[in-house]
Amino acid sequence: MTDIIADALAHAIVVAEVDDPSRARWLQRATRHGEVVRLVRGIYVPREVIERLDPGDRELLRAVAAATRGRVRQPLCGISAARVWGVPILEDQFSPEVIALGWDDRATRRASDLRYWATPDDGYRIVEHRGARVTDLPRTIAELGVRSSFARTVAAIDWAIRVRRRGGAAATTLEEIRAAADALALVRGRARLERALAFADGRSESPGESWMRTLIHQLGFEVPDLQHEYRLADGRRFRSDFRWPSIHLAGEFDGRLKYRAGEAWGGRTAEQVVIEEKEREDAIRATGDGMLRCVRDDLRDPRRLRHKLEAADVPRRAPRARFAPEATVRTS
Repeated sequence: MTDIIADALAHAIVVAEVDDPSRARWLQRATRHGEVVRLVRGIYVPREVIERLDPGDRELLRAVAAATRGRVRQPLCGISAARVWGVPILEDQFSPEVIALGWDDRATRRASDLRYWATPDDGYRIVEHRGARVTDLPRTIAELGVRSSFARTVAAIDWAIRVRRRGGAAATTLEEIRAAADALALVRGRARLERALAFADGRSESPGESWMRTLIHQLGFEVPDLQHEYRLADGRRFRSDFRWPSIHLAGEFDGRLKYRAGEAWGGRTAEQVVIEEKEREDAIRATGDGMLRCVRDDLRDPRRLRHKLEAADVPRRAPRARFAPEATVRTS
């Protein structure tokens, strides 16, 4: 568990542990006045604690609190398990809730801000991670994938097959994810999962890059190569996030919406980052390749991305250039 989550959890107030009537009345008043915030039923934290967290960490805190301090006795699964594993989540279908496995294949139900998913086996691939009982990573990705958008699923799979365990082995593989889906006999949403498995690429280095790549495909353009390395005559090497070799065009996704004076990025100031990126772009252009830069706002409004791709003369995908045939067996 990250220190920021552990620290926030240490400030949690659990109703079941409040046995002093005066303290219980204080909690009620504090909730009405907005001094404390309810995470899930029976668990509260001071407002100043939760306001220090970004939306993703708030949802991670909610999931961990429910599993370790709350009334949830079933393993976390889906997006809640994914957060515990550290899977990057595209917030295209954001909702503050905790997801746990039901007790059987008819146990889908909602109880306040807790949702139970029906499952044929609530003991299959269950492990403990960060103090919480969760579905293991292959099962988590499989179940997240059949219930999520194409972009969210691709971003999750790209991350899962890129990151490494201690010792260098991949955190999971496409085969393990598919095997988990097979064992659970996942049918509804399986076609979406298979399309994402076929499209996934562990060379994608950020969820933003994965998101951009899926949009390029969905908009009907030729999908670029990833992490192209440029070797310059003076010995320097640069990599671009994307490259379209057919038109000699490099592509970069910049997830930072703006640079602030004096802000540090990996020990560098914003000014140094801007200078280094300009030098890098000039070096790439010196090879004869053009450069296309995109930011997060281009992904939030795909029309902007389409206009940029068209202006850069990125070729359209051939009508028959779709997923591989075996991919026939959606942004949370």
